[in-house]
Amino acid sequence: MNFRSTLVIIVVLAGIAIAYFLILPKPEQVKTEKDKPRIYQVYDLPREKINKLRLTYADEVYQTLTVERKHENVWIISTPFKADTDIEKVNEMLDDFLNKRVRQTLEVSEYHQYGLEKPAIIVELWKDVASSPKTFLIGKKGIHFSVYTKEKSEEDIFIIESSALDDLTKSPTDIRDKSVIKFEPETITEIQYQKPEQFACKKVGYDWIITQPISTNADTEYIKSILTRLHAMKVSAFELDGKVVDSNLDKYGLKNPRIQFSMTDGSETYGLDIGSTVTSSSLNNEEKGYVYVRSIHQGGIYTVTENIVKLLNNTLFDFRDKRLLDFQRKDVIKFEIQYETHNIIGIKLQDKRWELQDNTYNFNANPKAVSDLLFGADSLEAAAHVNGQSKDLAQYGLENPKIKVIFTLQGEEKPVRIHFGNIANDGTVYVSVNNSNKIVSVNRDLYDKISKGIAWLRDKNLFNFSIDDPSRLTIKYTSDTVNNGDVQFTCQRLGTNWRLTHPIKEDAKNAEINSLLYELIDLKVEEYITYNKINHETTTGLNSPHIQITIEFNKQLEQVLQIGKQDQSGKYYARLLEQPDHIFLLNNKLIPKLKTKLEWVRISE
Repeated sequence: MNFRSTLVIIVVLAGIAIAYFLILPKPEQVKTEKDKPRIYQVYDLPREKINKLRLTYADEVYQTLTVERKHENVWIISTPFKADTDIEKVNEMLDDFLNKRVRQTLEVSEYHQYGLEKPAIIVELWKDVASSPKTFLIGKKGIHFSVYTKEKSEEDIFIIESSALDDLTKSPTDIRDKSVIKFEPETITEIQYQKPEQFACKKVGYDWIITQPISTNADTEYIKSILTRLHAMKVSAFELDGKVVDSNLDKYGLKNPRIQFSMTDGSETYGLDIGSTVTSSSLNNEEKGYVYVRSIHQGGIYTVTENIVKLLNNTLFDFRDKRLLDFQRKDVIKFEIQYETHNIIGIKLQDKRWELQDNTYNFNANPKAVSDLLFGADSLEAAAHVNGQSKDLAQYGLENPKIKVIFTLQGEEKPVRIHFGNIANDGTVYVSVNNSNKIVSVNRDLYDKISKGIAWLRDKNLFNFSIDDPSRLTIKYTSDTVNNGDVQFTCQRLGTNWRLTHPIKEDAKNAEINSLLYELIDLKVEEYITYNKINHETTTGLNSPHIQITIEFNKQLEQVLQIGKQDQSGKYYARLLEQPDHIFLLNNKLIPKLKTKLEWVRISE
């Protein structure tokens, strides 16, 4: 190549470079995909300003779909039928369209070749529902995953992503809220049942009351639980909507529903009818049971899990407040239980222990038993309400109650009273409280415990002394070895040591004596039994005890434990000699530990 040719090439390349810098746009002048405007920017349609959307389809398989904003965060389907929407799915659908970028604008005179004379989808968007909408026609697909689009009032068309076709091709079910009822539980103010029983209740402040057919307190926590669980329940399948619902009620067991329930929040009324059970062949999942449900406020028929029957199958009794009393257990300072033959009084001591007093003795109370008594009374609930009046009290054993329980509360003038009457046929017991003529039946658990009297309430710890308190100990028992006969020995405390005084006099093993004392300190009663349940003293063997342990104290006091025969369960009858009528049972495993042998306590033989 000669010099002239080389010069020509250089001149040509220089010309191309000059043309590039002078004619072609600079890099910052070239718009990338990211820089292209979005539909909402071009047409001033921010999603939060849209109040109504209508989608019309060329494909007749899809119905015209209209959704409208009811409140700030509430959208409803208004056509082809009325239904609640899933707000997130509506927002997603709007975002998918409004955020599409306008890739290119085309000036055209004819629209049929772009599919815009008979568009696949017509999108109408209202900011003000009283004015005309902004209407977009979506036509055929173009190259590079695009689709031709036109705003109805403009002559030019533009290209957006073809995904808009899928984003906007929706059935009502696609955006429908799956809640059985869409509501806020805390806003509900009235509930009404037609079936299985007709009644109504109303919210007053934070509590609920029953208004029909009687006026009384409702179980507020129970109602709150129903509303919360109903709010969380979802539709399994949408069966029918619109005009065809009424003609198919009988098919779904909804012409004569088994449950009819409605509620209101003051502005909206919601209602459900529960129909027949769905046959297992109608469902893919046969492990769960389903029922047909009709939404009264929206008109649709749904399939819902049968849990909704368990939730809403309520009667007036279910909604009534079942608690009979309302008092603070910690404020009780005294209780009295009045039986037909005797009384028991419980006094709360300054150290929060309880002392029991019956007609003859004073006892330490069992803390758990007293707690069960107070809690049982405070949580007493009606199993059934009896339509009785004061003149009927005798019929239910409440004119002269078998048991009266009276609680005295600190700072309260009037005590809390419970009267227990007859046993009902279903095993419950009739009760009236606070001298009211209203009669209810309650579970017998508390009544059965109270019927045991002092035996139930007494402290199960038999002795209340420390290891250093006893001064003398005498043990007498019948030996298992016939040749030896009765065994008896006595020990005396001398300072910190023990000494045998009978039948021999010598030092005793401190460890063995203390071991026995610890067994006695820890000794617990298995069960107290009332004396009148024992036919005769000989039945218990306590007229000639198998074991007798006498504990003497420095203050010239003594306690004598007598242990007799075994009952049918193998437990041993026992008593303290100073309380001969108060018989109790001891665990048979404890008896060998109490039969201390003389040779065990001797230091040398």
